[in-house]
Amino acid sequence: MSIVDLSLEFFLENNRITREDWEKAAIEFDELKAIALDHAAKVTSLDDTASYLAKILQKCPQVHSVRWRVKDPVHLIEKIVRKRVLGSEKYLTINTKNYTEIITDLIGVRVLHLFKYEWVNIQEHILAHWKNEEAPVAYIRSGDEGEIVESYKANSCEVKNHPAGYRSIHYVISTQPTLNKVFSEIQVRTIFEEGWSEIDHKIRYPNFSNNELISYFLTIFNCMAGSADEMGSFVRNLTSEINIQELKIDEINRAQELHLSKIEELASELSNEKNKSKNKDSKVNKLSSEIQKLRANSQTRIYNESNLSATERLIAKATAIRAYSQNINSAAEKIASMNANILGGNSAAKIAAMNANILGGNSAAKLAAMNANILAGNSAAKIAEKVISKPSADEETGSDTEN
Repeated sequence: MSIVDLSLEFFLENNRITREDWEKAAIEFDELKAIALDHAAKVTSLDDTASYLAKILQKCPQVHSVRWRVKDPVHLIEKIVRKRVLGSEKYLTINTKNYTEIITDLIGVRVLHLFKYEWVNIQEHILAHWKNEEAPVAYIRSGDEGEIVESYKANSCEVKNHPAGYRSIHYVISTQPTLNKVFSEIQVRTIFEEGWSEIDHKIRYPNFSNNELISYFLTIFNCMAGSADEMGSFVRNLTSEINIQELKIDEINRAQELHLSKIEELASELSNEKNKSKNKDSKVNKLSSEIQKLRANSQTRIYNESNLSATERLIAKATAIRAYSQNINSAAEKIASMNANILGGNSAAKIAAMNANILGGNSAAKLAAMNANILAGNSAAKIAEKVISKPSADEETGSDTEN
């Protein structure tokens, strides 16, 4: 039915307005129809404005999606009646000349985002593009508290409990695409809050608005939606923490590989020595075998733990690194025991010469520096000392006590 042909009886029946409420509204039906007709003539230009707002809002990285609508003319006059019944003062003088200034949601834009904390970034985006005509209002459910509510207050939002458990943040902005100023309402909420709100609206209206049982279960559903938001934020934070730990593990792997490469260089220097006994060759081969086992052990322990949780993997890494230190100590002792046969009793001079070629004359110091980034202790420095000289009795018995 067109607005011109709209009758009072049809309007009241289809908008669930009782005769008692109509009398209380105290407004002429012809005045309401005039407002509806004026608004209907502006719907096309208002829709263009809404589309423009949506495009700007969609450019915010934290925005998942944007919806908009221009208020239906019949819903507009139904709202006017409802507001007058409730005694809203500004609606008492409403007419065709001023209704666009009184009603601030002729254009409604809904901004959806994934994670609860992203609303702050979206607010910054809104205030960077438009003038806020009213203080933002953050609607919460009774019982909501904690960090998110405090963040609303800290960012100049008026916090209000909504009786139906509705959660959303409302902004009223103004634009002026033509000679007349246009008010628009922007609603910001998570996808879970949107899902609950849409289902609540479909179920509660029109048939079950006062049904206590339906309201009870919709409240439970509302709590579940809030918990889903909290879980979403938790999983996002957990993912970030796991990524940080994986980067740390990669750094440990690279440093461990560097340690192994340095040991291999020392073994290579020893194997290239000429005119040495077969006993030396045999022991060098044994040393190379030990190194290969150490490398295989490293790869097995470091990379085959994908089925463990993040916390278990971190514990496994620490245990593996401790084992590597012990294996390296053992390898260093073997190098020291080969000193008499391989280097003819002049190990310090020979190792010093290797050191000049391998690490530029400061092997122990450089290995200790690696240790600071990998093990946050002094085990690598002790390992380095054992690679270039035979460990003392005290070191052999006490090197693991601090690891």
